[in-house]
Amino acid sequence: MNNNMHAEQDLQSIGQKNASSGQLLQSLLWNRHDLPSLEHGRLYRHHDGFTLTGTVVASLEGRTLHCSYEVETTSCWETRKVRITLSSGTEEQSLHLERDDEGRWWNGDTELTAFAGMTDIDLGITPSTNTLPIRRLQLEPGESATMTAVWIQFPSLTVAPLPQRYTRTGECAYRYESNHGAYQADLGVDDHGLVTTYADVWSRTR
Repeated sequence: MNNNMHAEQDLQSIGQKNASSGQLLQSLLWNRHDLPSLEHGRLYRHHDGFTLTGTVVASLEGRTLHCSYEVETTSCWETRKVRITLSSGTEEQSLHLERDDEGRWWNGDTELTAFAGMTDIDLGITPSTNTLPIRRLQLEPGESATMTAVWIQFPSLTVAPLPQRYTRTGECAYRYESNHGAYQADLGVDDHGLVTTYADVWSRTR
């Protein structure tokens, strides 16, 4: 995998995009191995950025849950909007965050000042959002970068800052670390930067 390949594939899709939903670049299934969970995820290209969408059905903390999410980014893979709908039993929750052009995060009319300047969202229920820093940073093999992500935890939908580090260990391989190395995972990715394997937690079935 290389970044020129990424750019060529994304540019080729622009002329074919659907005006309402964008051009579908990839449709896939993830299977989670440490708990019952299956996800259908999609990546779309728009004229001004990208959209990740996913539907997750899982058993978490003894409860069956259904989660739908949508993450909109700029053309440079900086997060702009996050929408989550989560149902568990008879309970339903939703969360809608936005990041403005000044790097401020908002939950409705409430500014989340603790996250000012952060660029990436991390949804704890899916490996899809690893794609955002992987594509945004454009690391060469052997290079590393650190950042702090806006981390959404499940099933509570609580939001917290999460220090992270990405190291590109090969053409299609990365080492992910969070909390200053307290957690580490080796990731395999495809030509779009979407995860194919995530340690022994997630793997792609399609």
